[in-house]
Amino acid sequence: MSLHDGDTLVLEHNTDGVLVNHAVAGNEAAFAVLVRRHRPLMRGYALRLLGSNTEADDVVQESCITAWQKLSTLNDGQCLKPWLMCVVRNKSIDRLRMRHLSPVPLDDNTPETLHNGPFQAVETLLQRDALSKVLGSLPVNQRRAWLMRGCSGCSYSVIAGELGVPVSTVRGLLSRSRHTLAHEMAYWR
Repeated sequence: MSLHDGDTLVLEHNTDGVLVNHAVAGNEAAFAVLVRRHRPLMRGYALRLLGSNTEADDVVQESCITAWQKLSTLNDGQCLKPWLMCVVRNKSIDRLRMRHLSPVPLDDNTPETLHNGPFQAVETLLQRDALSKVLGSLPVNQRRAWLMRGCSGCSYSVIAGELGVPVSTVRGLLSRSRHTLAHEMAYWR
């Protein structure tokens, strides 16, 4: 075992806040521990939003690069997880927007194409496209609140902190976004 491996083992037992401080100071091993710790959640979130293994992997890679570059802007290292989820969400939304600008070929690893027939796969893709359009039409804070709650399971207080609004406002944003989504997606039920 090298000295570097020993340092990594010691770092593994630290909290996110401590690791963020080390990473901001330039400790790449601390950042690597953070990436290993949060990468599965980041990938799962990106996959849920995008429905493509390849795109999810790309988004996680881009998010890690952005996190390394902007980690010093994070005020509280204990808020790393929701901050990373926001980075992944924003990168995923950028990808979804790009889909509307140019057609994307189907990925062989798209879960629906592995287990369903072609008609179900097309229907699922159309449904995702419709959901993406409805989400895109929501006001920014409604969309952000819905994505944070629905896709990453963030608590109301975390969403309130991220959006800079009271918890009561988060409840209203979620209620309005759910109502709009239910109305606009009624055809797909």
